[in-house]
Amino acid sequence: MARSTPTYTPVRNYAISFFLSSLMLFSDIHYGAFVPLRGYVNASTLYAQMISNGIFENIVKTFSSFQRNKNILHENKELKEKILEIRTKDFIHRKDNEEKIQIINFHKDLTNSLKNKDAAIYEIASIDLRNYLCCSTHRIFLRNDENVSVGKNSPVFAGESFIGQTKDSYLNFIEVILLSDFSHVLPIKSNFLYCDAKGKGKPMLISCKVNKTSKNFNYQIGDTVYTSGLGGIFLKDIEIGFISAIDSFSIDEVEVLITLKANPLEETFYGIMGEEADEI
Repeated sequence: MARSTPTYTPVRNYAISFFLSSLMLFSDIHYGAFVPLRGYVNASTLYAQMISNGIFENIVKTFSSFQRNKNILHENKELKEKILEIRTKDFIHRKDNEEKIQIINFHKDLTNSLKNKDAAIYEIASIDLRNYLCCSTHRIFLRNDENVSVGKNSPVFAGESFIGQTKDSYLNFIEVILLSDFSHVLPIKSNFLYCDAKGKGKPMLISCKVNKTSKNFNYQIGDTVYTSGLGGIFLKDIEIGFISAIDSFSIDEVEVLITLKANPLEETFYGIMGEEADEI
């Protein structure tokens, strides 16, 4: 509850306070009575300032150190990314150079083997591996990034021998039927053998059925087999493989198995003979 009238303070209280203040001031001026106290207060204030300044400096140093570490980590990250980018570019460059060398060497081998420079080189895109290893349909697909027109039934060369012939083109791919495909027929010959070899539907195998009563029945395992040139598709006298087995088929016939020279699982580049086309 608020007071209704002001409180009265005696005059002597003011006088006593004035007297004591004057006495303390006089003692301090003439005798330095409060010098230690003031020194203690000043020292305490200075010490408090030093502590606060030290704390502030430590905070600033900690923040600066954290910022420097952050910058260093960022620089390290950028440096690692730059090194990775350089390594990637170097790998791609070396890979491109290696592929270019492979293409050049393959083209030299191709022209030397076929005596024909009218051949375009394509890189393999995929092989129907599941069917190739287990079934009768043997196909590979070549990249045709330039969408070059390629004729059907053009002979396809890989490694050091023929490997099949073109079947069709789809978008940017060329389908190749391999010699080992069960539906493919290749005219071949050896020193004592002429026949139309059919694909066995097994990797790298073709076969002929021959009458063993024939006067030419004089071949044996290991004999080299060549293209005969009949049929008008494959060049003559290109080594295609060797006789690897001779099995009885019936009373009068034997089956001559030929292992092909070119292995599609080991080749990257293929040459297609026929119309000129852009190289990869």
